[in-house]
Amino acid sequence: MTSNVIPLPTGPRSRVLIAHRRGDVRHVLRTMIETESVAVMEASDGEAALVELEYTRFDLLVLELDLPAKDGVTVMQLHRVLLAHETIRVEPPAVIVTLAPEVRGNATLIDHLRSLGVVGFIDDAPRRETAKLVEDILQARTVQAAAGKPAAA
Repeated sequence: MTSNVIPLPTGPRSRVLIAHRRGDVRHVLRTMIETESVAVMEASDGEAALVELEYTRFDLLVLELDLPAKDGVTVMQLHRVLLAHETIRVEPPAVIVTLAPEVRGNATLIDHLRSLGVVGFIDDAPRRETAKLVEDILQARTVQAAAGKPAAA
């Protein structure tokens, strides 16, 4: 007996926003990150990223530190301020920052960004381990949400 029930796709479970000035970097990151369960949106500057954040809830932001129009830290902080004023409590997305080679080894900068809530760092020239970092962060958020605990931001 055949069934007349057609399974509908459930759609992506996680959403990632990649905000980087260089289209080639956004493309590489998108290729590494996007799967059936992860939807990726892109922005080329801080203003465009804030527009996307205004209309869509994201689980993870991958922000260039030196993003044009508004830098990555400003985007992250403005978005958190906006979320704090929502009538319904919304957990802020996790944040990964892309760093240029000249600042990648700056421990003071890394410590400062971690104190602001950045959970990971990748090079402006993404490597294969980027996909694993993103997968681990999204999986941890999913587990925490299922357990009813707030996710780390």
